[in-house]
Order: sequence, then structure tokens, then C-alpha cells
Amino acid sequence: MKTKKDKEKIIKDLTEKFKSAKGFLILNLLNLNTQTQNKLKNLLKEKNSLFQVAKKTLVYKANPDFPFKDEELKFPFGFIWDFEENFPSLSVLKKLKEEGINLEILKGYLWNKIFSQKEIEEIINLPSKEELLTKLIHNLKGQIDKFNFSLSFPLRKLILVLSKIKK
Repeated sequence: MKTKKDKEKIIKDLTEKFKSAKGFLILNLLNLNTQTQNKLKNLLKEKNSLFQVAKKTLVYKANPDFPFKDEELKFPFGFIWDFEENFPSLSVLKKLKEEGINLEILKGYLWNKIFSQKEIEEIINLPSKEELLTKLIHNLKGQIDKFNFSLSFPLRKLILVLSKIKK
């Protein structure tokens, strides 16, 4: 059982995280085993993100303007805090999903907007920045090649006609 002093420390810590974090995800802990939690913590630590479990009452005391209602958080939950604008925790969740570890995200607060579970899943499934840049470069190169062919085609046609006339 936590003492009042311990709870005050937790509330202070949560208040600081709500102020300093760029966003957070709320994760359902109901079917999450300890081994998976530890793996998640370690992967998030590498990406300058943080996993934390907190009680609802302490969360509401730390942030009275908490964007999620009590009935939305029926299950035990934990926070995944992101302190960077590009939200590196999303890549960690994508990696875990590829490994077959499916975590249930309840809600998210990213880019100063509330996201539902479905929207978070869609964001996680987006290709990485590198993949998108590669596709963009490939498409641009293809367009340049088509344009080059379009410009050179009349000249090639003329050369073909002149060579036929010469024969």
C-alpha cells in the first residue's frame, strides 16, 4: 500500500510528464504479461520514450483536464510517453507487432489531438519515412524518364523517316 507521500510523488511526476511530453498512448494492461512489459520498457528506453503504469485517480489528480473520461478507461492501463515530436514509440509498437506481439492501444494523444484505437493502428501501419522517400524518388525518376522519352520521340521518328527515305 502506498503512503500519501508516495502518491504525492507520483502525482508530481505525472504532472511533469503531462507538461513535458509531446504525446502519449494509453495501453491496456489486462492481457499483458511481465516479459512483454519489460521488453516494451527496454525498447522504449532506447527511443527516449517511457512506459509507466498509473492509477486512474492519481492521473485525474495530476491532470484535471485529462482528455479521457472514466468510462473509457475501464481496464488497468499504462502510459507510453513520447518526449520527441516524431513519436518514436510508434516505431517500437510497429516492431513488436511484426514480431507477433499485439498490444492493445486504448487511446492516444499525439500532435495535440485525441486519436482512437483504430486511428492509432492506422498510424502504426504507415510506412516509415525512408520507405516513403524511396517511393517518392522512384516515382519522380519514372516521370522524368517518361518526359525524356516524350521529348525525344519526335526526333527519333524523324530520324526513322529520313533513314527510310534515304533507302
